Amino acid sequence: MFIENLHTLNKLDHNFFFEYEVKDGRLFRVFWADTTSRKNYVHFGDVLSFDTTYSTNQYDMKFAPFTGVNHHMRSIFFGAAFLADEKIESYVWLFNTFLRAMGGKAPSFIVTDEDASIKAAIAIILPDTIHRLCMWHIMKKLPEKIDANLLKDDEFRKMINLCVWGSETIEEFESRWQAWIAKYHFENNEWLVGRYKIRKSWIPAYFREIWLGGILRTTSRSESANSFFSRFIGRKLALVEFWIRFDTALKCQRQDELIDDNTSMHTNPKLLTSWELERHGGAVFTHEVFRRFQDELLAAREHCDVQTTTEMEDRTIIRVVDNSNRPREVIFVNADQVHKCSFMLFESIGIPCRHIIRMLRSARISELPMHYITKRWTKNCKREAAFDSEGNLLIEKSITSMEDSTRRKMAAAHNKFEDIFQMAKTSEEGLDILIQNLERLSLLFEPTSRARQEEQESFIGMSIPENVQVVNFGSDAVSLTISTTGLQASVNALGSTITVLTSGNVMDENSFSNQNKVAPVKSELSNAAEQMQVTLAPHSFSTFDLALAQSKLVAEI
Repeated sequence: MFIENLHTLNKLDHNFFFEYEVKDGRLFRVFWADTTSRKNYVHFGDVLSFDTTYSTNQYDMKFAPFTGVNHHMRSIFFGAAFLADEKIESYVWLFNTFLRAMGGKAPSFIVTDEDASIKAAIAIILPDTIHRLCMWHIMKKLPEKIDANLLKDDEFRKMINLCVWGSETIEEFESRWQAWIAKYHFENNEWLVGRYKIRKSWIPAYFREIWLGGILRTTSRSESANSFFSRFIGRKLALVEFWIRFDTALKCQRQDELIDDNTSMHTNPKLLTSWELERHGGAVFTHEVFRRFQDELLAAREHCDVQTTTEMEDRTIIRVVDNSNRPREVIFVNADQVHKCSFMLFESIGIPCRHIIRMLRSARISELPMHYITKRWTKNCKREAAFDSEGNLLIEKSITSMEDSTRRKMAAAHNKFEDIFQMAKTSEEGLDILIQNLERLSLLFEPTSRARQEEQESFIGMSIPENVQVVNFGSDAVSLTISTTGLQASVNALGSTITVLTSGNVMDENSFSNQNKVAPVKSELSNAAEQMQVTLAPHSFSTFDLALAQSKLVAEI
């Protein structure tokens, strides 16, 4: 039933990806990713979280979701699997399948829970991807490994948090770790000894220079992600019931992202300074990223001071102090015209730190240089079209048939207009200019009379006649008035004609000896108008072709 559902989804949307294997007549492993998930990976697949710590279903299959971080710094879903076992070959199959779904694009960084099989599979399938362990999962196990009463000790909690979360350098971590281990006599705690041996794989101080893209879980985001998945895996559900819950939760997550998109795109964040750098950050970053940037900007204004400046041949070294009492070294490289700070916030998260912002402000720079605008944090980061490995456009099933090339052009036009609108909306004058030029532009796309007619014919379900045809069956001439309504242009006498087919005797017919005895006679209709008097000859068939200003005729007689 579960696999049948995946087949149905694939039939409805050919971009819905899934693969599965059956063993001994039983579902052994399955992976799926819908079109939206695959598109999201194109935009945010640089960093990846893979988690297998969730409860299994009633068939004892492990649920294994792939997630990332979107431009609002929220968790985002890329795909998921069910695995009947946790052997290396199962993870090798899964990572291979995941890469096929995502066009062969491997993440630059992946964080997982602590599992030897996962580690081995990553080394085989993702050899160039940096692999680290989730510190949140590791720290969640701490209460099970020590005296639980210690967690009530404020000083203990402060020491461990400062050591694990607050150490900026390797030396700080080593010193703090040894201090709290010694103070609480944990030298023989096997679990802590083991965590220390693998410290380079989960303590941030050892990989501060690595691009993390916000994937390392803070407590709040980890608990939020855990709450999201627990909605549909908290109990041992049947696969069909799982899917109903999963689909509902995923729709809620995506609805939240749409709300965030709308808020960031169409509202302005509150500015707290008069700095143009802040205004520019508010214009380019999503609201959540801007909040982080604003925190750094305020700290730059209130707490950062230049201590020393050293000019060198190819660079300038500036020593900056802040309220942390840690001296920071900001290096300005002349060739690149870029500041690099020893704090390394920009290198790991993609947001310029307070020390770099202080340097930009001192240089009287009013807008963030492009180097410091990380694309994945911008409001428009998802607007570019996403394609699979074969160049096919990744787009959900549409109710209308449209070529990919047309969709691409539509997306390009929409993006261009959005750029112009964002620039114009900053002032009344800009909006006035935009409106005036849009009105001029709209004249180029006024529908032709033929297009209008086709639209009208589609609406009424029949063709509009090209002319007016009148038959007089009687033996006497008939005078009448032809009145036209619904015209989109006036009748033009010049070019209007009348064609009459008639004969003095209703029994007349053409023959080989007299082929034109009964023949249509065409002449100018000099009195052509929206309302005109005409005379129909006896026993006649008359056709009135009215010349209009590129319009067609609806007539009432």
